Amino acid sequence: MGGQQTHGLWPGPPGSVPSVIMAYARSKKSYLLDPRFQLKWTAYLVVVVVLVMTGLGFVIARVAGRTSDTAHLAVSQAEKAFEESRTNSILAMRGVQLNSDDPTLAKVMEDSLAELEAQSAKNLADVRSRQEDIIRDRRNLQLVLAVAGLALVVLLFGMGVVITHRIVGPVHKMKRLLRRVSTGRLAIEERLRRGDELEDLFDTFLQMTYSLRAMQAARLKTLDDTLRRAEATGAAADVLAGMRALRAQMVLGLEPRRASVIPPPMV
Repeated sequence: MGGQQTHGLWPGPPGSVPSVIMAYARSKKSYLLDPRFQLKWTAYLVVVVVLVMTGLGFVIARVAGRTSDTAHLAVSQAEKAFEESRTNSILAMRGVQLNSDDPTLAKVMEDSLAELEAQSAKNLADVRSRQEDIIRDRRNLQLVLAVAGLALVVLLFGMGVVITHRIVGPVHKMKRLLRRVSTGRLAIEERLRRGDELEDLFDTFLQMTYSLRAMQAARLKTLDDTLRRAEATGAAADVLAGMRALRAQMVLGLEPRRASVIPPPMV
């Protein structure tokens, strides 16, 4: 026929554009092989960490709030002391002006009270500045905690998906290989990726396939002997054809899959 030949699972000859595109599509990384399982356990991990972070954030917020309240109280006390000092200064200055005729004494008293008022104003400004610093630090701390918490949640989500992928990946591969073995294809050449979990289980699966291949090879040898004797004794043609078809199926089960039908390794 003049139609395009199909090789294995890929349309078109090996190396053609459709074949390359499909191979590339299947070789792309897919970390969500089992979304339900992976997202569930990733969500558990994220929820636990979020709860711990919420508790720590509550404790830090309470400590910062108490510090802010203390600073506010200190500012209130400083303002009250400043007002009292200024009132006392005014009263003292009036008393000196009324009871003393010495302008020099009045001048000295006025300078002393002005210096005291200036020092009190400076102390009040320092306390207010410290309160503003505390409020600003509190806001910055809240912002840092929020950004860090969000970044940690995103990081944990990614790590959870990758970690569960190392478990789901081998299970996904073994399910696919078990389906292949159930069809009689016993030659398994695929292996797990470096860093995958469940290596012992996969090794046990490989040992099982080796045992099945050995049994299949022994049965094939017995069938070959039987087929030679049947040919020598002139058995019926349909019997010989059936035995040859059975032998072809058994041989096919022992042969590795062709490169054109082997899917790209799971990454």
